[in-house]
Amino acid sequence: MTAKVSTLAALIALVICSAPPAIAQVPAGVPYDVKKHPNPIVTWVTEKDFRPATFADAADAVGVELMSLSKDQGERISVEIALPPSLRQQKVRIIGAEYEVTFYPVMRQTYKLKSGNTFILYTFRFPRALTTADFLNRTAFGPWPRGETPRFGSMKLPDRVEIRGLPGLYFDANTRRFAYWFELGSGFSVTSNAPKDEFFQVIGDLL
Repeated sequence: MTAKVSTLAALIALVICSAPPAIAQVPAGVPYDVKKHPNPIVTWVTEKDFRPATFADAADAVGVELMSLSKDQGERISVEIALPPSLRQQKVRIIGAEYEVTFYPVMRQTYKLKSGNTFILYTFRFPRALTTADFLNRTAFGPWPRGETPRFGSMKLPDRVEIRGLPGLYFDANTRRFAYWFELGSGFSVTSNAPKDEFFQVIGDLL
């Protein structure tokens, strides 16, 4: 009996050790255009779509769990909301395939950190797409057909990292950094010019 238990335990350990690491699910969206989209993840609204809003109105519009920074970390200097062109299903074409997706509003909180650096937090409901999670990740990470624009556009592929104990993505564009993860039933994306150590320390302190 002991031998059987030991063998079973060894098999379970082997399966766990050989399992692939968790991967952050890339949300649906059009290919990232650095000239008009706020970051490589949020591409269903553009910079010009954001409008000033009260925290309460923005929270009501996004309708998901929110996080923010304490005053010990920085000062919130603005709250904005961006509405997608249509709250009904839209057709998105990427990597030679077309699918229907429902996009939702995006809330943006902009902070000035104690260091003087900028920290921008985006919160959104995960888009509802009539396609597979595997397809959405393949449009982001490849391989891609010749001549097709990938989900992250011309951005270097992100590192797959753990953010707040959850699967996440980290983009490093030298003067700007981006992060994305899913928590509390909400999608979160951060843009900042803070150094990498400060960037992740502040993300870890979100409340």
